[in-house]
Amino acid sequence: MEIDRARLRAVADAYDTERHDLAEHIRRAAAELTAIGAFWGGTQEGVTFFKGDGGARGYEAHTDQIAKGLVHLDKAHEQLAERLRLMGDLVRVANWDSIADLLSKLPEPDENPKIWGSPTEPK
Repeated sequence: MEIDRARLRAVADAYDTERHDLAEHIRRAAAELTAIGAFWGGTQEGVTFFKGDGGARGYEAHTDQIAKGLVHLDKAHEQLAERLRLMGDLVRVANWDSIADLLSKLPEPDENPKIWGSPTEPK
């Protein structure tokens, strides 16, 4: 099995770069929105826009949802980069001859394996 560790590291670096670029764009957009202030105003229509009405979510709830999603996106980029680097490091230190030897001693797979938690057959 051929694994290009340098390529894995390069892809991890690309995820880091994208993560930092996205964070910078988000910071700038958030600063611009903050600078505008409460653009919805204090009228009933403005409050409805901001808070929502009749079970419908308003601007406040949607921006909160977006902010939470962006935090998850940031963490995902960070973890992808971290795991790609880890994969490259593990490949470097693995003793592939002993792994191949272990795998060669495993029994052949069962043709119809019973998987714990799988649904039972219809009656």
